[in-house]
Amino acid sequence: MKTILPAFLICLLFIGCSKSSDSNQITQIDVSQQWKFDALGNTISGPGDTQWQSTTFTSQELSLFSSMDTANLTGTVMPGAVLRTQNFPFPNPFTTSHNLVLSFPNGYVGPFVLKMVYVDSLMNPLLKMSTRWQATAYAPPTASSFGVTITPTIVPVGRFRLYYTLSAASNPHFYKCWGNIQKQ
Repeated sequence: MKTILPAFLICLLFIGCSKSSDSNQITQIDVSQQWKFDALGNTISGPGDTQWQSTTFTSQELSLFSSMDTANLTGTVMPGAVLRTQNFPFPNPFTTSHNLVLSFPNGYVGPFVLKMVYVDSLMNPLLKMSTRWQATAYAPPTASSFGVTITPTIVPVGRFRLYYTLSAASNPHFYKCWGNIQKQ
């Protein structure tokens, strides 16, 4: 009995030491693969991956937006869809600013909330923004668009990831997208 108790305690110690806590783990993301776009939004090159597409975020990625979930969504309306035209910031790489243009079908002209988070390769937020915007009609009359120039002055030179969501009262984060960016 005297040898069983110490052996049991040693086993518990090894088991306890081998477990790692998720809260202590550092998540590292690959920000090296960049889609390159010119100042007009034309694709120069891309790694052929799933950046800049509508996607599902992990709980860790969604938690990046938790501090912005207090944004007032009153009166905002979700469009029927987000068209995949230029749902990426351009140019990429950029020096001081880049543009984001989103297109919506069915003549959608409602307000929505855009939430953006720039993170480094360890998922540390560098800049968070949340703003209410209004889509406007354009030709052909059955479609709408939204365009904004983003000037992330506090983001340093380097490679990062940009996460963004679109939100409406009926569906917070109805559109989720991410991609790697580079500031020169």
